[in-house]
Amino acid sequence: MILRVHGTCRKGATETDDIQTIFADCFIQTIKLYTYEFYNSRNYFNTFMTTNMATQSGADIYGGLLDRCTVNKNVEYNNYTNALDYINNTIKSSTELSISSKPVQVIVCSDDYISAKKGHTFKISVMAVDQVGNAMNATIHSYVVSKSGVGRLKEGQAEQEVGNQCTKLEYTVFSQDSSAQVELYAEGPCNNLGISRKLINISFQLCTCPIGLKPIQSDIECKCDCDPNLLPYQITNCSEENETIKLESNNNIWIEFINTTNKTGYVVSNCTFDYCVERPINISLSNSDEQCAHNRSGVLCGECEPGLSLVLATSNCKECSNLYLLLLIPFTLAGILLVALILVLNITIATGNIHGLIFYANILAANRAIVLPNLNNFLTVFVSWVNLDLGIETCFYNGMNSQAKVLFQLVFPVYLFFLMFLIIILSKYFDSFAKLLSNRNPVAALGTLVLLSYSKLLRFIIAALQYGVLDYPDGSTNTVWLYDGNVQYVTTKHIPRFVAAAIILIAGGLFTVLLFFGQWLPHCSKVMKWTKNTKYIGFMDAYHAPFTPKHRYWVGLLLFALIIHTIVSATAPNTFLPVLSSGVLSVGLIVWKLLNNRLYNSTLCGSLETLYLLNLTILAFGTSLSKIPGEISQH
Repeated sequence: MILRVHGTCRKGATETDDIQTIFADCFIQTIKLYTYEFYNSRNYFNTFMTTNMATQSGADIYGGLLDRCTVNKNVEYNNYTNALDYINNTIKSSTELSISSKPVQVIVCSDDYISAKKGHTFKISVMAVDQVGNAMNATIHSYVVSKSGVGRLKEGQAEQEVGNQCTKLEYTVFSQDSSAQVELYAEGPCNNLGISRKLINISFQLCTCPIGLKPIQSDIECKCDCDPNLLPYQITNCSEENETIKLESNNNIWIEFINTTNKTGYVVSNCTFDYCVERPINISLSNSDEQCAHNRSGVLCGECEPGLSLVLATSNCKECSNLYLLLLIPFTLAGILLVALILVLNITIATGNIHGLIFYANILAANRAIVLPNLNNFLTVFVSWVNLDLGIETCFYNGMNSQAKVLFQLVFPVYLFFLMFLIIILSKYFDSFAKLLSNRNPVAALGTLVLLSYSKLLRFIIAALQYGVLDYPDGSTNTVWLYDGNVQYVTTKHIPRFVAAAIILIAGGLFTVLLFFGQWLPHCSKVMKWTKNTKYIGFMDAYHAPFTPKHRYWVGLLLFALIIHTIVSATAPNTFLPVLSSGVLSVGLIVWKLLNNRLYNSTLCGSLETLYLLNLTILAFGTSLSKIPGEISQH
C-alpha cells in the first residue's frame, strides 16, 4: 500500500512514486527519535515498515509506535518540508483525509487485581484504545499465565468482543496454582508486544461452598455438590450458583445449619403440621425461614415473622390490632345465648338427639384441612360452633403467638362451665330462679356442655403435651414444644400449659372411663361406695337416659373412638390417614350398631346417628380415594 503524507493523507492511495513509499503494520511516529539516512542533495530519507495495514476510523492524524516497525534504508521515503512536524502534531483533518490506528492497548476500567475461586466466573471491565487513547471496537484475546503452566480459561472466553466503551468481560480461570494471571491484548498491529500486553492478577480463594453443599475434590477448580450428610433426606439439585438446595415433594423435613464452637452441622426434623411450604421447592439454608409457610419463622417454623400475629383457626400469621379484643364482647354474648338455647330448646344429652351430631362435628373438625378446606361456608362455620370455635380467621391482639392460641382453647369452655355452674347454684338457692327453669334439667345441660367441650379439651391436651426432639451435630438433643419449636419443653414458658393439660387429662380420662363402665360400676358398690352418691348418680343418669339398659356404654365408646381419631390426626397431619381412620371408625360403629339391635330408646335418635355415621363413611373413603393416588405419586 502506498501512502502520501504531505499536505493530505489518503487511505488506500495507489500512486506509484519511486521516492514516496511507506509499508507499515504500525503507526507513523516522530521519525527524528530514530536513526535515518538523510540525503541533502535529494532531500529525502529511507525507512521501511512491513505490511502496511493502516485503517481510517477517526478525525486525527495519529502518530504511531515506531518501535514496533522495521526501518530499512533500501526503500526511499520523501521528506517534504514540514511533513514530519505535520504528522507529529496530529493536526485536525477531515474524516476522509485521516489516517488512524487499529487498537493497540487494553485499558482496565476497574481494579486489575481479582480475588476469586478456581473455576468461578468473575467479570473485568475493559476497553481497547488506539494510539491517542480513543476507545474502539476490538477483539480481545486472553489466556492464562501461571507458574506451573497448568491453567486455562472456560471455552469461548479466549476471544471476546468489546465496544467503544468500558465493557464487562466474563472470565473463568482453571488452574492448579494458588495464583495466576490473565493476559489480555487487543487484536491489532501491536497484539501482545510491549505495553499492549495487559496482565490481570488473580488470587484464588479457598474453596468454600454454600450451606448444604460440599466441595468436590479437584486441583484446578472449586466445584460444589450436595452435602453427603443431606443425601439420606433426598436433597437434590444443589445449585452452587444460586446457593440453593431442592427439597423434594415427598420430603416433609425442616433443616437448619448450626455453626458454633461445639456444634457444626445440620439439625433435621419432620416439619410440624402445615408450617412448611409445599414441596418441591428450592431454598437457601443460609436462611432457614425460606422453608416456612404462612409468614412463619424460627425453629420448626414455630413462630410468626417479626411484627405479625398468629391467626385463630389457621396457621397463618398476619398484621393484627389490639382492637380485635372487642371480639370478646360478641364472644361473651354467644356463650350466654348457647346456654340459653340448650336450656330453652332442651337440646341436652338426656334427650339423646345430640350425641351423633357432636361426634359427627368433632370428626369433621379434626379433618377440616382436607374435608372442609373452605372457611366461608355455612357447614364449616356450624361445625366450628359445635366444637366451640369461632369459625372465622381472627387474632385477638397484636403479638398473639402459639402459646396464647393454645390457652385460648380453654377460655370459652371455662366460661360456659362458669355460666352453667352459676345457673345450678342460683336454681338451688333461689326458688324463683328454679321456677324460671321450669322442668329444664341444668345438670343435663351441664353434661351437654362437657360433651361439647370434650373435643376442644382433647385438642388442648394433645397440643400442650406434644413435643419434638432435635438432634444436634455433637450428639446432644433438645426437646421442644412441637407447636412452637422456639419454646423449650417443660420450662418456664411451657409449664402452665403442661400442668393444665395434665389436670384435664386425668379428669377427662376418669370421666371417659366412668361413662364407658358406668353401667357396671354399681355392681361393685361394696368397693366403690361413691357410686351410690346421689349427685354422681344424677350426673351419670343424664348421659345414660337415652340408651337402653344394656347399651349405656355407648357415649363412652364414642369418646374412645374420638380419642383414637384425634391421636391419629395429631401424629399424621396433612395426610389422608386421619380421613381414612375416621372412615374405618365410622364403619366399625355402624357394624356394632347393627350387631346390637336398638341402642337408643328412641328409634329416631338411633337412625339420625346412623345417618351421621354413613355420611362420615362416604366422606372419608371418597376423600381418601381421591388423595391416595396423589400420595403414591409423590412417593
